[in-house]
Amino acid sequence: MFIFKWLLNFIKFVIKEISSMIIKFVFLLLLGVIAFNYFSNTKKTPITKKSYLKIDLSKTYGETLIQNPLSFSSKSINFYQLLKTISLSKDDSNIEGLVFFFDNNTLSKSQINELGEVLNDFKTSDKPIYSYGALMDNNSLLLSSYSTETLMPPSASTSVNVSGYNKDIPYFKSLTEKLGIDVNVIHVGDFKTYGENYTRNEMSEENRSDLKRVLDKGYSYFVEDISKNLTLENSNVDSLILEGKLMGESSEVLYKNNLITTLKYWEDFKKEKNIDNMTEIENYNSTLKSISKNNKIAVIYADGEINYLSSRNPTESTITPENFISALEKAEKDDSIKGIVIRVNSPGGSALASDIIYNSIKNIEKPVYVSIGSVAASGGYYISTAAKKIFADKNSITGSIGVVSLIPNFKTLSDKIGVNMNEVNLGKFSDLYSLTSPMNDERREKIYSANFKVYQEFLNRVAYGRNMAVEDVEKIAQGKIWLGEEALNNGLIDSLGSLNATIKSLAMDLEIADNYSVTEVAYEEDLKSIFGSSLLPLQKIISFKSLTNTENMKSFIENEEIFFKPILYSSF
Repeated sequence: MFIFKWLLNFIKFVIKEISSMIIKFVFLLLLGVIAFNYFSNTKKTPITKKSYLKIDLSKTYGETLIQNPLSFSSKSINFYQLLKTISLSKDDSNIEGLVFFFDNNTLSKSQINELGEVLNDFKTSDKPIYSYGALMDNNSLLLSSYSTETLMPPSASTSVNVSGYNKDIPYFKSLTEKLGIDVNVIHVGDFKTYGENYTRNEMSEENRSDLKRVLDKGYSYFVEDISKNLTLENSNVDSLILEGKLMGESSEVLYKNNLITTLKYWEDFKKEKNIDNMTEIENYNSTLKSISKNNKIAVIYADGEINYLSSRNPTESTITPENFISALEKAEKDDSIKGIVIRVNSPGGSALASDIIYNSIKNIEKPVYVSIGSVAASGGYYISTAAKKIFADKNSITGSIGVVSLIPNFKTLSDKIGVNMNEVNLGKFSDLYSLTSPMNDERREKIYSANFKVYQEFLNRVAYGRNMAVEDVEKIAQGKIWLGEEALNNGLIDSLGSLNATIKSLAMDLEIADNYSVTEVAYEEDLKSIFGSSLLPLQKIISFKSLTNTENMKSFIENEEIFFKPILYSSF
């Protein structure tokens, strides 16, 4: 008995010491990472004279600015900083020009248009802009058309795929029927077609007409921009694309049709142009000194899906009332900030979260303008209507004023696999969102009624924010999507313009255009948000009490068990 007790105490002691060592190691690791980031951020790398700025477009230049104390990529920059850094380099005598590498380009057409505006201004300095790559698609061709010189290797193995458009959208009705899954899609708005691919085997006429109109208009913008930038006939560019002459081809075809300027390998081109020094634009940005003035315009980002609750993944691009309102309050409390620009890039999401964010914007006393990025649809447009003015690019997608709920039913599937679902409930509609109860007309009407109220609230928000009659909003609602120019014509936005144009317009309206600076309000991630969800199970596992107390272990297992709960996806 004595030996058994001694052995048990010895095991407890070993477990306790190991747990202590793990905790200490994690703590020291965190301190080391924080110290590394601090010193790497404070160290300035001198820029060599006659340097070219290298911009690798395969990197992701996201919209949101996030401050993460543990990030090793501390020199990464977001899209606005990309634009700002290029603008500042224009007057830097150490910078000879720009070099874009466009393979695997991650920028959207809207972002390329905004970047093109900055590049056209940069070219007034007579500094060259070179674009190079071996893989050419539509977006890369659009980007390279703003360059002073575009080159590709003179190789038959280069890839050129420039086309009109092709959208493959899968429809799953036959599959869900075979699996025994019935997806109930309850929407308000004939053109609110989200989720129809679960209930149909082919595209609805409403979806096809809406999508084709937007794609046709986007294609026409693409051809016009290419033709204008390269001084080519619009009809010639259009014919080359629609006749398939730029699909499955090589760089030689682009060169023969004056869509690129040079066929040359990069190393040979470097020698020819004496490009000896290239500096990553992220490194150059880290050397720039920020200029702060008493009059500031704050830029706040609303990028990603709109969720009511925060994601467990802190790096996921989402908008929640918690993180957005926190950033908004920072700008509101800072007396040096005279106005706010919200950069919206969101396809929508939670109706509730959208309304809470809308209310927070509406109650801000400082003037708020919205700059729409690639998309501000559904909830993304909902929150935009709280602003005093809305700007968008001609390729920005907006609108989609409608509501939809997706409720799957697994009754047939559960029967097939031998799972017999039993219910115990009390009260009418207590099983409204059940995953196995049939969706009858009464239940469907109940959900539709709730969605219709949300839809009416959406219409009223738009009508109030855009100073329109509800009846006029209804004509352009119904879930329809619009490109920027269409949105301008039907009153959904105030002006076509980039993020920079939005900021300048707000500065002019505030009468501070000659004396202001721009400050980005970052979303801050503390250690709890970064490590909370990932370290919690570890903390429980290495807890000495949890390991030596069977009741605690039982509680741990019960609390961590995942239950499949029905979810109502009411969204914009």
